[in-house]
Parts: sequence; structure tokens; C-alpha cells
Amino acid sequence: MKKDSFLEKLIFGYDKLEEWILCGSLVLTTLIITTQIIMRNIGQALIWSEELTRYIFVWQIWLGVSIAQKDKAHINVEIIKSFVKNKTVLAIISIIATLIWIIFNIFLVGAGFELVQQMITRGNVSSALRLPMYLVYVSLPISSAILTLRLLGKLKNDVLALAGKNNEEVE
Repeated sequence: MKKDSFLEKLIFGYDKLEEWILCGSLVLTTLIITTQIIMRNIGQALIWSEELTRYIFVWQIWLGVSIAQKDKAHINVEIIKSFVKNKTVLAIISIIATLIWIIFNIFLVGAGFELVQQMITRGNVSSALRLPMYLVYVSLPISSAILTLRLLGKLKNDVLALAGKNNEEVE
């Protein structure tokens, strides 16, 4: 797909960055776990490896939500499509569902940042690595904000498709 506008190039670049971060974190997690297994077998277990891989995994999950939205890989309730055959009604239902999802994500951004503020105020740190816990919890509002941006793009496409100004299929 040809990327003409600055915004399309920016989105394409961010998509690639997100994929590289997730692939790199998967490789890093695999290396840490493999190292832990080897070290445990020679009698020198790493006390921090399980904690670090858990925190990387949390970030992977939350960032993966955004990629799943980009790739249209989220689970959908398809039963409505079996009862409703009218494309216009299906498009309206899709728009309403996306709006509900956006509202929920905005809530997650706000609540997530409030939680992060509490973690900063309390000074919570992890047990083995002594990492500030807000570094783990900040994954929630950041990824929810990113997903909200992707959903706004989907909402725009759905509204344009409903208006007949876009060739993309409404899902």
C-alpha cells in the first residue's frame, strides 16, 4: 500500500515500531527464561528473571491489543450478523460498538493514570528488581490511549462507509 500523506507514513512507522518492540521483547523474554533454566541447572538460579519476564509479558499483552486491532484479530460477537442482513443496520451497530469501546478505553486511560499516580505517591517497588511499580502499571493507560487512537480511525472509516464515501467494508 502506497503511503502518501505524512499521517499515513507516521502510522505505518508506528505500526512497524510496535511490531519490532513486541518481537524484540519476545526474544528478550525467551533469552531470559533460557538463561534462568541453564543457571538453575548449574545451581545459580537468577532471583530476578521470573519477575522481569512477568513485567515484560504485561507490556506485551497491553501493546498487543493495539496490533490485534490493527490486524482486525479481536474476537467479535457474530450472532447479530446472522439475524440482521441489512448492511446499513450492521454498519450502525458497528459504529455503536466502536463508540462503546472508545468510551471504555477513555475510562481505562483515566483510571490507569490515577493508578500510576497512586503507585508513584506510595513509592511501591518490585521485590526482586526494586523497579518502581508504576513502570509496570503505566502500560495500561498508554496502550489504552493507543488503542483509542486506532478505534477513532476505525470509527472514521465506519462512518465514511455508512455515508457511502469509503470503499472499505464495514465490519
